[in-house]
This record gives sequence, structure tokens and C-alpha cells, in this order.
Amino acid sequence: MGLIFSKNTKGIVLVVISSICFAIVPNSAKLALDDGVSLYFLLTSRFVIGVTILAPYLFFHRKFFYVPSELFATLFLASVAAICMLAATYHAVNFIDIGLVLLILYTFPLGIALLARIKRGEMLSIPRWFCMATVLGGLGLMIYDGQEHINMYGIAISVIGLISFIFFIEASGILVVKIGAAALNFYMSIIGFIFMLIIYPFGFNISIPVTNTGVIAIGANGLCFVLSWVLFFEGSRLIGMTRASLLACVEPLFAALIALAFLGQHLSSNEWVGFFVVLTAIFFFERLGPAIEELDGNKLN
Repeated sequence: MGLIFSKNTKGIVLVVISSICFAIVPNSAKLALDDGVSLYFLLTSRFVIGVTILAPYLFFHRKFFYVPSELFATLFLASVAAICMLAATYHAVNFIDIGLVLLILYTFPLGIALLARIKRGEMLSIPRWFCMATVLGGLGLMIYDGQEHINMYGIAISVIGLISFIFFIEASGILVVKIGAAALNFYMSIIGFIFMLIIYPFGFNISIPVTNTGVIAIGANGLCFVLSWVLFFEGSRLIGMTRASLLACVEPLFAALIALAFLGQHLSSNEWVGFFVVLTAIFFFERLGPAIEELDGNKLN
């Protein structure tokens, strides 16, 4: 029992730390872009930093760089899905409010839970489904300000991004078991960097940071981008992809706190309500879920 508790606690801690890293990514990206860094350079630097960090880590920890041939297709498709999710997100914000785009993306735990039920027969109790829906409602209060006109093209692109995100998480979960979270992110960084090189001739420009703040922001963006995914997948390996996905929804909460502390932004009363709704729903998801699922299992027996 102690071993299970230790494994459970470690998984939760890793996912929470990954969420903190996720929260730093958009804030550091804003600082870099405000410093004159081009979006192309920002994204490319993420992949370069990823390879730079993970290659020595894998080498000194004697992790294998070898990927079984039967995993090539899954690794490639997972990387393409991650790029499609990123591209769809940046494209969708040209047509609909960024809060709505993010809200659609943050429904991904529901998709992960449905896939877990369909593919692996994992049971999720009704109270846990309710908690997941409540988390989504809390996020809606936090990040969506409302929009009179909804562009259906923007919605469609956001849904494509959501589907890509769900596929990426699901495929990556399979790869993590086989090759580990660090190796997965190492190869995804390589594939992402190659992709950025391929699209460069199509009119993208490179603008580098002009101040030390921009340089630090670029470094923090790349480092936290890598750590966030490595820690998330390592945590999901310990507590399951569904739980990890829902716990990752605390990322907007950390992002809001970071913006409050370092960017001088403020939360409205609705945003504060959403903040505590998300926290409360995730708390009950963790507290009530296991006992109820155990009871459901006894009924099935």
C-alpha cells in the first residue's frame, strides 16, 4: 500500500510541476515576442533547446537512443499531431477569441477519458465525469470573456486542433511506455526542428531578441516547454493518462498567478470564481474517484 501511495504521490507531483512549466511557456513567449522575437524563431528555438538539453541527459543516464522500427510511424504521427495542434491554435485565434480556442482545447481530458473507456475498458465513475465537466465550466469562467459573433471556421479549426491534441496525447502515452518520456521528447524536438527548416523558405522571417530580457525569455520558454512535456508524460505513466490530463488543467491557474506576479495583470471576479471552481472540482475528482470506482468494481463482481 505504501508503494502505491508513493507512486501515486510522485505522479501527481510530476504533473503539477509540469503544469507550472506549462504556465511559464505562454508568459515567457509573450515577453519574447514583445522584445521583437519572431514567432518562427520562438518556435524553432524550443526544438533546438529541447535537443540540446535532452541529448546529454539521455547519454549520461545511459538511456537508449534506439527506437524500434515498429514505433517509427507512431512517433512520426505523434510529432505531426503536435505540430498540427500548434498550427491550428495559432490559425484559429485569427477568427475567434483566444479564450474560446483555449476552452475548446481544454476539453481534451474528456476525449482522453472516452478513448480510455473505448480502447482499454477503463471505468470512470459518474461523479468523476461530473467533476471533469465542472473543471471545464470553471475554465470557461476564467479564460472566455464572451463573443457576440462566433466564426464557424474558427471553431472548426479549433476542433481540428483539439482532435490533434487528443491523438498526440494518446499516441505519446504508448511511446512513453516503450522508450521513455525523455527519449520521446528528444525525437519530437528533432522532428519539429526539421519541420521548421522545411517551412522556412515559405516566407518566414527570423527576428532574434534585442535585450537580455528577450534572451532569458527565449531560454525559459524552451526549457519549460521541454520540462513540461517530459514531466507530464512521466507523471501520466505513474497515475494514468486520464488523471494526468485533468490535473494538467491547473495550468491556466498557474498561468494566471504568474501573470499576476510578473506581468501586472489582474483577475476579474468571474475569473477568481472560475479559479476556485477548477481547484475544487479537481480536488473532488481525486478524493472521490478511487473509492467510488472501487465500489463500482465490487458491484460488477
